[in-house]
Amino acid sequence: MENISKEFTYPVTDDQYSMSNEEGKTGTLTYNGPDKKYVVIDRNTNRMTGSCITESEWESGFNDDEDSDVYAVEVNCDENTLICAMLQSGGSGINPETVPEITEEIPGYPLAYTRNDPMLPDHVYEVEEIEYDPGAGVFVKPFPWKKPIDTWEDMLRRRNNLLANADKNLSEDLPTSIYNKVAKYKQWMRDLPETFGVGWTVTVDAEGTGYIVGDRLLITDPRYKNGSNAPDILVTITAVNETGGITGFTRTTAYAHEYHPDAGSYENVFYSQNSANGAGAVLSMSKVKLVQPWKVNMLRNPVDNPAQEAQNNIIDLL
Repeated sequence: MENISKEFTYPVTDDQYSMSNEEGKTGTLTYNGPDKKYVVIDRNTNRMTGSCITESEWESGFNDDEDSDVYAVEVNCDENTLICAMLQSGGSGINPETVPEITEEIPGYPLAYTRNDPMLPDHVYEVEEIEYDPGAGVFVKPFPWKKPIDTWEDMLRRRNNLLANADKNLSEDLPTSIYNKVAKYKQWMRDLPETFGVGWTVTVDAEGTGYIVGDRLLITDPRYKNGSNAPDILVTITAVNETGGITGFTRTTAYAHEYHPDAGSYENVFYSQNSANGAGAVLSMSKVKLVQPWKVNMLRNPVDNPAQEAQNNIIDLL
């Protein structure tokens, strides 16, 4: 087996893990590795397993066992360079350290997000869903795009669990330095949906008059729903002034990441109310552009591991 060096160009997604190529973007890299790879295929699905066997295994009759759950195919890396570049097993291919990087500042988070540019092939395509057609002797195209490595649903579940645990750990007998870090950490976690464009910020622009604690306003304005069947947002009044003006409220969950990824601002949103006497309140809604979840490092409670110097330094910067 010989080694080759081959420049190749391949389609990449419009944005990282966007699973679309409407803009026709491509990436160009250089493959340095063996001229052949022996790619292992799942016999039941004819999909790649993500692994390779050695040339000696291939020559010793790897495919002779027809009862095996897998088989292998010989891939010419000069002709099928993209396939070979996806598989780091079976010899070298793409060295990530040689691929340029781009850095993105993340609002609300003190560390920049860095990734390869172009994205590496195994981060563009879902390798283990690529299908091989044994009859035609080819890999079926188009190759499936790589699914997002994280979702906001997953992140929010983790955030809620971590925040619930942190609520139990903020004790007055903690050392002052740790207490302050935990307090800052908890506030960051509470603000996380609004900080990263996952949820709406609701504000009272005019307090109105005649409201009482417990009155409810149901925001149903279709503008913020962005043409979707998004849920209404219930605002419950928790504090009023001497004239019944709204000075405090809570709201139901107002996550918008699924239907409104862009920044948005809507003044004087329409709502219905259950208050007999309250009137004149004016509400607005706003959100920042959605930050993709894999660009945000979910911080851990300082109490869990006070010695995590790097993370504690991040919390100090929040």
